[in-house]
Amino acid sequence: MEIVLLKKIREKNEQTQQELADILKVKRGTYASWECGSDTIPLNKLFLIANYYKTSIDYILGLSKEIERTKFNKEINKEYVGKRLKELRQKLQLSQTKIASSIGINQSTWWAYENGKTLITTSSLFSLVKKYNYSADWICGRK
Repeated sequence: MEIVLLKKIREKNEQTQQELADILKVKRGTYASWECGSDTIPLNKLFLIANYYKTSIDYILGLSKEIERTKFNKEINKEYVGKRLKELRQKLQLSQTKIASSIGINQSTWWAYENGKTLITTSSLFSLVKKYNYSADWICGRK
């Protein structure tokens, strides 16, 4: 999953990959792999980048054209994200099995996300918000 806007935002702010890697406390190669799409950025790091640049996760993922500069939570909370995932699933009137299979994961993985045991992966979140037209920022408690 290549996040084209990640590079664009970094370059617009005249920063090197190393500078952003240092902010995120990762190696430059790790950051570079996220930027070019050879590895998927963990959601907690994507959350930090969105906060750092004061923009939305939806914008970084290319799901919104609006940059949205508003006040955000400092840290992502997997229990809160889980509650939002459950709320979304219930609004859609889907079982855990149905929603999980619709985004290419199994029911037990969805259960772990929904119950705040594990933070949803960026790729699963992307599939979910793309398929059901929801905001990644809303799910992550940033709106």
